[in-house]
Amino acid sequence: MKTKTFARTASGLVRSMSAWDALVYNVVFMAPMSVFVYGIWASLVFPGTDLPATALLCIPLAIVIGLFYAIYSSAMPRSGGDYIWVSRILHPALGFMISLFLFLVLQNLVGVEISWVLTYAVAPYYHFIGRPDMAAWITSPEIQLGLSIIYYLACAAIISRGAKTTAKVFWVCFALILVGLIAYSGALLATGPANFQANFNARSGMNYDAVVSTAKAAGWPGMSLSATLLGVEFTFMNFLGFTSSAYVSGEIKEVRKSQLLAIVGAVIVFGLITWFSYQVTYYTMGGEFIGSISQLAATGDPSYALPSMPFFMYLFQYATQSPLVYAIFLLGWSMMAIAAGLTYMFTGVRLIFAWSFDRVLPTALSKVDSKYNSPYVALIATTVLAILFQVAWIYTNLAGFFAYIVFGWMVMQIVAGISGIIFPYRRKDIFESSPPIVKKKVAGVPVLSILGVLTIVISFWLGYASLGPSFVGQLDWTVFGFTILLFVAGLIIYAISSAYHRSKGLPLELTFKEIPPE
Repeated sequence: MKTKTFARTASGLVRSMSAWDALVYNVVFMAPMSVFVYGIWASLVFPGTDLPATALLCIPLAIVIGLFYAIYSSAMPRSGGDYIWVSRILHPALGFMISLFLFLVLQNLVGVEISWVLTYAVAPYYHFIGRPDMAAWITSPEIQLGLSIIYYLACAAIISRGAKTTAKVFWVCFALILVGLIAYSGALLATGPANFQANFNARSGMNYDAVVSTAKAAGWPGMSLSATLLGVEFTFMNFLGFTSSAYVSGEIKEVRKSQLLAIVGAVIVFGLITWFSYQVTYYTMGGEFIGSISQLAATGDPSYALPSMPFFMYLFQYATQSPLVYAIFLLGWSMMAIAAGLTYMFTGVRLIFAWSFDRVLPTALSKVDSKYNSPYVALIATTVLAILFQVAWIYTNLAGFFAYIVFGWMVMQIVAGISGIIFPYRRKDIFESSPPIVKKKVAGVPVLSILGVLTIVISFWLGYASLGPSFVGQLDWTVFGFTILLFVAGLIIYAISSAYHRSKGLPLELTFKEIPPE
């Protein structure tokens, strides 16, 4: 029966990633230093936000959800993450629904990475060295598309060599990110507040003190607790992905022990990096200045004279006049985006593999290369889709339809939380055979169920807040409908697959009565 229930009797994947590999994978998935963009967005969306404080507040929230995913992953340590759990506990259609949403979101995010590198790193550097012509050329649609295709093919080549090789690349990228962060923080600390203000006054066409006074006169409220608590919602966007190692559980060594270190450890590492990045920026540039200049940029104040939004990468030029230091920093920032895209493609391949292995999609997509133990057919499919998404990202408004990613992500976590609550009661066979950490109870209630409840509460709050007017403006029902449609698409595809297999005499639902083989 097993040879028919699943694509084959063994997955073909090899557990070659260590706990530390998985931790770095989670960290680069979350994209350290992306906060250099998101921090400004948070400041203009929620005026008065204390950015360093939001980073610290997000850590415990993420740890709660992280513990839930780490423990749940220990019960069913297979590639696919919450797709595996939800499909076995609630219904396979729901498992496929939430994981398809994640897959499509990741494909969209991959399309952002090279454009971010060219727009937020390469172009500013050309401006810094006095070559605005090169900045315009490098950000043209044709160049973006060409370089993106090269990037996707390079990612595919790396992933095709298996999880162990890909993990080594993650480590290299993470090291370069840290080098960039050291260059950034070192230059800011060496410059100090007084020199930064003098450089800004001399080279920006604006006045530092006037920025703050003009913003306050225009209604900027100053730092406040209420704005900071709202800003937590925005900063949490940066944390999304700390559970990504759950989707590659089939390739992690000693997964039951590793996931706790990988997920919870990644939250702490990323949270501290984010806090430090914000803190050193506030020390030299000034928290009030960051909030004020964000306000002026957002409102289109006539006194705002900078040629772009005041992202940290742009403001950093007033902390150094060295092209080398600026280049090292921007290289690290660029590696953040490049590495994040690589993790998105890697995760997407494993999701396709998991669906195909369960026969929801054609089993050919689960074929694994015998030399490198890599799902090569799923990789080809993911690469082609990434290129198509990139074309759509550059030449259409498709990216705008993914505006409610946070809401959709929270729906995913809520569904996973529900399955975790009832798991100990609905599938006692799997629960009782799980490791001791999964079966722990408090006052007779499984810890996993308690964490499931907390995950739902946190996710509901963040999901609701992400639809608020202050966060996304007036709710766009067309874009919101598109978000819902992504979930509906998963239900439709599963229904078609189920009907097909039932017509062949082997109901697809039989697959989900057991955990996939290793």
